[in-house]
Amino acid sequence: MPSVSLIPDRQLTFSPELAETIGLEEAVLLQALGEQLADREAWTAISLARLQATLSFWSIEHISDLIGKLVTLGILQQRPSQTPGSILLSASAEASAPAGGVSSPPAEPEPTEGGKWQPSAALEDLIALTHGIPRHFIASIATQFVETQGSEIDTQFRQLVLSRWREAQESEAKAERSQAFEVSVPPPFGRDWVPSQDALDILAQAGIDIVFAESVRAEFILYWSERGGPPKEVNSRFVEHVRRRWLKHTSQLHHSTEPTRIPRNWQPDTSVYETLSLAGITEPEAKALLPEFVMYWVDSNEVHTSWNSKFLQHVKRQCRAAGYGDQDGGQTGRGNAGSGHRSKDRSLSDDLTDTSWAN
Repeated sequence: MPSVSLIPDRQLTFSPELAETIGLEEAVLLQALGEQLADREAWTAISLARLQATLSFWSIEHISDLIGKLVTLGILQQRPSQTPGSILLSASAEASAPAGGVSSPPAEPEPTEGGKWQPSAALEDLIALTHGIPRHFIASIATQFVETQGSEIDTQFRQLVLSRWREAQESEAKAERSQAFEVSVPPPFGRDWVPSQDALDILAQAGIDIVFAESVRAEFILYWSERGGPPKEVNSRFVEHVRRRWLKHTSQLHHSTEPTRIPRNWQPDTSVYETLSLAGITEPEAKALLPEFVMYWVDSNEVHTSWNSKFLQHVKRQCRAAGYGDQDGGQTGRGNAGSGHRSKDRSLSDDLTDTSWAN
């Protein structure tokens, strides 16, 4: 009775070592492509339908995906083809896979002097090609490698290199992230702290006196020191602080509610003259009364909250007494003195005791 073979006539071969490194399916596809890529330097048009007929257990889509993986690994190079249903492929110059036929197993590495194992050049090429690991890194791991019982020595070494390479990459990435988010240590915050030049420039452009900014610096430092330290945006906060204090300072200068003595060179606001003009009193008439008003209150050494109001009342009283600005021609002056308001119409005692003009 004739024997029946369990293996069909047509067979596919592949390299077990290559399959262990890049994957079984990728190794089978690469072996099938090797028969067509005879010239490693030339571009060869590959018919996907013809390739699928050889690898009938895969669809064309799956074959295309596997080709993409081989391109990603750097074993193959791919270009678009003008012919529908085909692609242009070329074997990479560094590819260690055979161009055709059954790949021969790598030569057994020979122990170096002292009996220590070293990886073969073919194994180093394969690791460098498929994983993009620098050869100097592979050589450094070889000095640390110690064979253990179990899988083949090449597999052990490749796994060790991959593990150490991932650790090195993760460590480098962690260092880069740490450096990217590293926050510089702020300068000491104490009585010697000074704002940056940019902050001072901003204040100067806003018309704020730098001497004034310096005067409130100690106040700013004390405020934040009592709160545990400066804010992150300390210069921006300082600019805001100075602006608020400057606004308050200038507002107080124009609208002070504190009683003050009148200066010798005091002048009323223009609004005072505008208000007097509504009462029919001209600005020259009001200014004529200013020197004696200032002299009286300087000598009195009294304080008042608003010298503008005081002067306004004084001018109105004096002009009313002198008949200025009245509609009836000035006939309502004090004691019917008329527009002249002559001193001879009053007694000396009246002149000496009359201080109504200053009220």
